[in-house]
Amino acid sequence: MTAVQTTRDELSLIKSYLLLTHILKAFENDAKRLESDDSMQTSPLYTEMIRSASRCTAVLLSGIRREFKKRSIRVCEVKHDGSGVDADYLCRGLHGALHIDKEPFDLEVDQRMRAYLSIQSAPIVTDSGRQSAPPMRGYGQRPSSPGKPLKKASGRPYSAGAYA
Repeated sequence: MTAVQTTRDELSLIKSYLLLTHILKAFENDAKRLESDDSMQTSPLYTEMIRSASRCTAVLLSGIRREFKKRSIRVCEVKHDGSGVDADYLCRGLHGALHIDKEPFDLEVDQRMRAYLSIQSAPIVTDSGRQSAPPMRGYGQRPSSPGKPLKKASGRPYSAGAYA
């Protein structure tokens, strides 16, 4: 019997998990630093921006974790070093390893952080080839045109490409 390979979508989920955990940690560290530094007049504004992006990142990460549970994926160990990021994972009971070089990892972290902070309007292209645009308005806000009703969320299940 041949071993089942980790699919491209599963690898994309693992990569997104690595990126999102790194981004979330960076946002939290930056927000804490800004809160402790009283010398800047606009610190509360920057902290609020970072906290908002952090919440968006946390929502995406919770979706990834839900998919991990559905697909029996578990990331066991993550190591960041000068050459990049190494992760050991279990997928459907099979052990695997993933390495992402430092330069592409840092580039994608930068692109995603810009999108979550609403700095960049270009879509994010995931490993599966799907495009995901950053949210155009904050969560819980009404649409800009008052005469149009809010759309109901579709009953479709979570799709990793839309959130990753």
